[in-house]
Amino acid sequence: MVIAIQKGLENIGKELEARGYEVFSIGESGIADAVLYKDIGTYPYYDVNNISSAASSLINENMYYGALLVNITNKSMDDIVQILEKRVYSPLI
Repeated sequence: MVIAIQKGLENIGKELEARGYEVFSIGESGIADAVLYKDIGTYPYYDVNNISSAASSLINENMYYGALLVNITNKSMDDIVQILEKRVYSPLI
């Protein structure tokens, strides 16, 4: 799983890399499965997965496209990993 993180969350990024995730900072080129952030409205979240139409034609049409946005405020590392793995904040039922 590829994760984009807000600048300032490098310690979280290092911990996720140690757990086998690929991590890059928001604003760098990359396509992410999830975006982790704390501060709202201060980073260009729209830049994540912003690919040209030419590149998007190369994406398998059966593949899901988009990223899970995760506000990690008041969340432990175990909480974050569980959200990433289940791709939801809490059970639906």
